[in-house]
Amino acid sequence: MKIVIIEDESAAASQLKFLLNQLNINCQILAVIDSIEEGIKWFTSNESPNLIFSDIQLADGVSFEIFEQIQINVPIIFTTAFDEYAIRAFKLNSIDYILKPIDLESLSFAIDKFNNQQLVKQEMLNELIKQQAFSQKSYRKSFLVRFRDKLLPIKSNAFAYFFIETGLVFGQLFDGRKYLLDFKLEDLENQLDPQDFIRANRQYILSRESIVEIEPYFNSRILVKIRPTAAFEAIISKEKVTSFKKWFEKG
Repeated sequence: MKIVIIEDESAAASQLKFLLNQLNINCQILAVIDSIEEGIKWFTSNESPNLIFSDIQLADGVSFEIFEQIQINVPIIFTTAFDEYAIRAFKLNSIDYILKPIDLESLSFAIDKFNNQQLVKQEMLNELIKQQAFSQKSYRKSFLVRFRDKLLPIKSNAFAYFFIETGLVFGQLFDGRKYLLDFKLEDLENQLDPQDFIRANRQYILSRESIVEIEPYFNSRILVKIRPTAAFEAIISKEKVTSFKKWFEKG
């Protein structure tokens, strides 16, 4: 079985390779593709694989852009950090999807489905692209924030960053105010426009405008200096450095 992996985080790609090896299936990884541009180049100049594992959100856009520009008659298993509601419509049209972090049981189930099923029909993919199930997702433009006995309307772009402190989630405004929010960071990550905000680590979601400076840190990580100054350092892990830089430069 010849496999192509579309994934922009090296750690996630390595984990998927490891799990495939654990399944003891006869497979060959032809390529690991980390961007839409690279994907288009690869599929136009190489023989098609038997199976594709594809993340949905890449650093330079949504992987559907690859399938929109190139006809690929190959079964696809999507690996994604999106919650199930975001890909509900796609559930019926793909071989399977696996929510990250990937585990061996989910991967084995997806491979079994592949072995018992023929090609994903291209017209199904085309129909989904036409429906723009992902590209037209609407993002949160404002918040109603509780303050004393009032609700304050605040635009999303007024927030410099969101962070966890003592188990609670706060939103930090550029003007220095901060408010306790009734959200999880995971909820905010799905609701905020990824062009403007990024999940930096388990503690922070940063807006692009909050970033003042980026400098090297220990163990190939990077330290992001933000405004207003935060109580805790915003550190990007080694695995996320590449995707973080791509996201920032794209803006």
